[in-house]
Amino acid sequence: MSTDFEQNTAWIRRAQTDMKAFVEGLASRLEGDMPGFVEVERKRDGLFAKTSHIEAITIHTDNNDYFLKQNGVHVSTVRAKTVRGVVLKHEDLPLSVWLESLVADLADLSGAMRGASNTLHDFLMG
Repeated sequence: MSTDFEQNTAWIRRAQTDMKAFVEGLASRLEGDMPGFVEVERKRDGLFAKTSHIEAITIHTDNNDYFLKQNGVHVSTVRAKTVRGVVLKHEDLPLSVWLESLVADLADLSGAMRGASNTLHDFLMG
C-alpha cells in the first residue's frame, strides 16, 4: 500500500510540473499558429518580476469558444456554445475531452477556410 501511495503522489507531482509547461507551450503554439482566434492572458509573477505565467487562454472557433484557466497547479477547461456573443451552453470538460473537441473544431474551421479560399481563387482566376 505504501508503494502505491508513493507512486501516486509521484505522478501527481510530475503532472503538476508538466501542466505548467504544457499550458505555456499550448499558449505559445496557438498564438503563433492562429492569430486573431486566440487570446492569452498573462500575469506577472511579482510586482517587479520580468517573468510571467499564463492565467487563461481563450480560443474562438466557428462552433464553440474554448476557455482554459490556470490557477497555480490546477487547470480548468470550458467549452461554450456562443452565438453572436451570447453563450447558449456552457460545459466544464476534462482536459482530454476539451482538447479532443478543440482539435475537431479546428479541423472544421480549417476545412471551411480552405473551401472559401479555393472558391475565391477559382472565382478570381476564373
